[in-house]
Formats: sequence, structure tokens, C-alpha cells
Amino acid sequence: MQILETILYIVLFIVFLSTLIIVHELGHLAAAKAFNVYCLEYSVGMGPLIFKYKRKGGETQFSLRGIPFGGYVSMYGEGIQLPDGVEVPESRSLHGIKWWKRAIILVAGVTMNAFLAITMFFISNCIPQQDITFINQVAVKGNSEAYNAGLRSEDIIKFDEWYFYDDVSNIQRTYYLADSQTTFKNADATKKYATCYNFSSLSSYKHLDLSEFTYMYEMIPAHNMGEAYEVTYSDGNVVRFLVKDFNHRGQELTENDYRKSSNGVWFIFNVDTHITDIYTANKEDVSVVSVKRVEDEYIPSFYSYSNDDFDEATIHLTKRVKNNEGKRVDGETVTLTIKQKQGTISSYGLSLYLKTTQLNAGEAFVKSFKDFGESSVVLVKAIGTLFTKPSTWKDTGGIIAVAFETTGVLQNFGFAKFLYVWAFISVNLAIFNLLPFPGLDGWQLLVTFIEAGTRKKIPDKVKNIVSLIGLGLLLLLMGVILVKDVFTYFFVVML
Repeated sequence: MQILETILYIVLFIVFLSTLIIVHELGHLAAAKAFNVYCLEYSVGMGPLIFKYKRKGGETQFSLRGIPFGGYVSMYGEGIQLPDGVEVPESRSLHGIKWWKRAIILVAGVTMNAFLAITMFFISNCIPQQDITFINQVAVKGNSEAYNAGLRSEDIIKFDEWYFYDDVSNIQRTYYLADSQTTFKNADATKKYATCYNFSSLSSYKHLDLSEFTYMYEMIPAHNMGEAYEVTYSDGNVVRFLVKDFNHRGQELTENDYRKSSNGVWFIFNVDTHITDIYTANKEDVSVVSVKRVEDEYIPSFYSYSNDDFDEATIHLTKRVKNNEGKRVDGETVTLTIKQKQGTISSYGLSLYLKTTQLNAGEAFVKSFKDFGESSVVLVKAIGTLFTKPSTWKDTGGIIAVAFETTGVLQNFGFAKFLYVWAFISVNLAIFNLLPFPGLDGWQLLVTFIEAGTRKKIPDKVKNIVSLIGLGLLLLLMGVILVKDVFTYFFVVML
């Protein structure tokens, strides 16, 4: 069964990737045909020929080639050789038509990718979807420990957020402190414990039981943990950071050790890494009001959890309710007992609450254009950071990364999210092709504008040499990213 699922995912990946390429090249073909440019071949895929078809009396051969990662339209005037006996007037070449017609042909591919993206966004938005509205909103199973304690579905429970950089796994984690007064049955009364939820492993909506993300930690003085800071924001929220051996000097953070911006606040705690405030990452209207050192307070020891230290524990969960002004405040605190055996906590009836949303056609249509606009902005900014922030190259992926990530989305979040991701990839393909780099549509478009502006044709030899160099660099980049993907997904992820 697993083998069949894997085959299905591979087939779906190839189908969707090929669809993006087919639509892109169809845009070029349709525009070229509209302006009577002679098209020798329309190919889906690259490399060895598998299948070809040419209708009787037609001039364009439709081909299917062995490598499904690419495609092209061969147009007269792009340096191709015409078949023996075929004579085509110069007026039907790509360079024999007016410059604005050539520009339309060149931009037609990315235009089709844009339309395809909007269509995919629209279909995705029309499908009912389940989303987590609040990370601390719960669904409660009837006749469970949580239900009997007084919790009900859609209740929101109190979390105190802690941001912690795990220097062992080199990953930033967010812990949600739910109870700092946890007690273990038959345990050392001199020790204090806390209950935290860690959703860093949450990659699916299929496994939502909070027992899978519940961890017990011993509470110890903050100054024994390293550096702990409490950040207060202009919207009243408070977030805490745990920093181990800040700059290896143990000194207190000052105004000079973090920088405020519309995207958040960064705490630098050693030479090579930083911890990012996720809370303000997407909230440009939120600013930092104050940063306070936490010293005397007992906090969870995030370096090792104490799940194996108990068979039964009592935890206290505080509800967050709305007051008369509509603001959420602390409400009733409920007490429940959870059990653990061989390091695994048994279910106590809590899971993340999923809200099902269904947009009508009008709402889906409007949201599709909004999604397209937001995706375009994100991608333009991402491309910009590749040049302004070289460290972002480590997060860049190629064809293997796309295969793994889209497959993961389909497995964990369903077809609607899967389609949304492919819409995003279609936007990516459109924007990337508009870059004025040799070998891409944007380069040919730039050459067209230069020739139109100067009224002088750039020698074909020069264009061919530049295009070959650019194509070589693109292939080299693809090769490097391919090797990186192989290492990441077959030697790191698989281990």
C-alpha cells in the first residue's frame, strides 16, 4: 500500500509540474501562432524523443520527451535549422515581426502561468478547509478527563509563550507554558514542575491529540538557565525569550543588543546565530515597548523534559474568556490528571480545534487575486534577499525540495492546500522567468526593448554567446541546488 501511495505521489508531482510547463509553453505557442510566426516544434519535456505528432498539412510538430522537467517552442528566428525543402519568408520569423509583437510572444508564457495560478487559487479557495484558528483553542472529547474537569470544545486555554534556541539540534523552538504549578504523584515535594506544549513537530492535522505534544519540565531559577528576557509589546502581549550564554559573556541585553523593525525584534546571543521573535514577524503595526530581564523567577528547563519521572501528574489549565470590553482575560482554572507510561502520555481528551471554512464563489474569486498578489510580493522579496542576505541561500530548494514539500502538504493537509502550493509555484515560475538573466524570458524581453529603443539589432553571435553562458550558469546553479537537495532530503531527512 505504501508503495502504491508513493507511486501516486510521484505521478501527481510529474502531472502538476508538467501542467505548469505545458501551460507556459502554450502561451508562447498561441501568441506566436496569432502573429503568424513559424513554429517548428512544441515540446513537453527535454532530452530524448518519446513520441511525436504532426497533423497532415501542419507545420508544427508536437513532441513528448524523456525528461519531464522542462519544455520549449522552437520558433523560426531563434537560431533553429529549417527542415530540408522548407522555405519560410523572413516576415514569419521571430525577428521579422514588429518588436511589440515579439514582446507579447515572450511575455505570453508568464501570463499564462499567472492565469493558471489564479485558477488554482480559486479552486483551492472553493474547497472546504480546516484550519487552526488559535493554537491554544481546543476540541474536547466527551466523557474524557478534560471534559469531566470542565473544559468544552472551542475553549481557549492560557499559554505563556517561550522562545528558545536549541543549540543541540540548531533549531529555534516555541514552547507554550500551560501550567507552572504541575505536581507529580509520589514525587519529591521540593521540586517544582511545569507543563508545556511544544508544537515544533506538528506537521499534520491528522494527529491532533495534545498528549503527543505535552512535555513536563523541572522548574529551576532563571539565572541557572542562561539569560531570560520578557518582551512587552504595544498591543499588550508579552513574549519571553530564553538565551543560553548570551555572546558567551553572560551579560545583560541592552538596547544596543537588539534592533526593532517592522518585521520584529532580533536577540543576538552568539556570533553566528540569532533568535527571531515570531510574534511580530507579520505584524508591522506592533512595536516593542520594553525588554525586562527575568532573574528570580522559576522557569522550565527546556534542555531536558521530565516525562519519565512520573506515572501520574496533576495539571491546571486556565481558560481565556472575553470580558465586557471584548478583551480576553484569565477565567476559570480547571484541574485534571494525566498519566504516563514508558515515556508516553495517554490521551486526556484534548486536541487542537479545527474550524471548517467554506467560501462562496464570489469570496473565493476575490481571495484568489489577493493570494496572487501576496504570493508575488513574497516571491519578489525572497529573490531580493538572495542578493542582500546570502544566508538565505541555505533555505533555497530545487526540484527535489518541491517534490518532497508538495507531497508532504498533500499527505498532511489535503488536496486544497496541495493545489494552493502549486498555484504558488506557478507564480514563482512566472516571476522567475521575468528576471533579465540570459536564458530566461526576461532576458529576451530586455533585448527586444533595447533593440526597439536603439533601432539597432544586436548581432546574433553576441546574443547566442551570452545566452549560452547564461544557460550554462543556470544549469550549474540547478546542479548545485540538486546536490544540496539530495544531501538534505536523502541524507539528513531520511536519517
